[in-house]
Amino acid sequence: MTTITSTHSNPEDTTSAPADAGPVAEIVLDGAASRNALDADALDALLDHVEALLPLIDEGAVRALILRGEGTVFCSGRDIAGVDVETDDAYEFLNSDFWPVFDTIRSLEIPVIAVVQGAALGLGYGLAAAADVIYAAEDAKFGSPFATIGAILDSGAHALFVDRLGYHRTMDLILTGDFMTGTEAAATGVVSRAVPAGELLDFARAKAAKMAAGPAETFRMEKHFTQNLADERTRLGQVWDTEAFMQERARTSDDYREGFTAFQERRKPTFG
Repeated sequence: MTTITSTHSNPEDTTSAPADAGPVAEIVLDGAASRNALDADALDALLDHVEALLPLIDEGAVRALILRGEGTVFCSGRDIAGVDVETDDAYEFLNSDFWPVFDTIRSLEIPVIAVVQGAALGLGYGLAAAADVIYAAEDAKFGSPFATIGAILDSGAHALFVDRLGYHRTMDLILTGDFMTGTEAAATGVVSRAVPAGELLDFARAKAAKMAAGPAETFRMEKHFTQNLADERTRLGQVWDTEAFMQERARTSDDYREGFTAFQERRKPTFG
């Protein structure tokens, strides 16, 4: 299971610091065994950590947030290891468990940076996309892993990928299950920048410190205006709801059942 931790650290000191040490907060996904995959409980914990920042943001004590994963992966998506396909409700999971996390992060009135090393897949990419800025390792992985389990690309990724990649490249990723590297993702606007993996966290912390020292009210207005422009173009909320509906329909299919069962049994799926 992935646990969630948070610190409120001095950006000039990369070691842990007391809660009043500086204006940059970090929230960390930590679940090596699951590759930082998230189930409903982990999402609830993540939401708690984000909401705990709200009074600090209001006070001006936190002026930027870094969202990152511990280990070699940012977030491999939903934790499906224990999912019972017969009783699962994918629509409910996406809209009641994940959407509040995505929406709350996206609504924060401070700059939010996602730091992506390794994979950011499924809701892992959705989580990164809730941030204002995504800094990725050059060898990070982005795409649609769902071809191997019979599920649907979700978490708003249809809108985001089509907007940045176009129809044909998006369908290539969906149908093949191939991944983009962080370098490719940066070149197409799927992420903000690609950085050598060994430099990624230091780079992100330096940028977060710069943002935290910037004009907070101006940044807040820029964030609201730019999000509105993006949402009007892609109708992200509508796309999200349609994806969740499609995911629930897919859940009732034989292919979805076979894909999840094969994953849980650690074998290659055989689709009809």
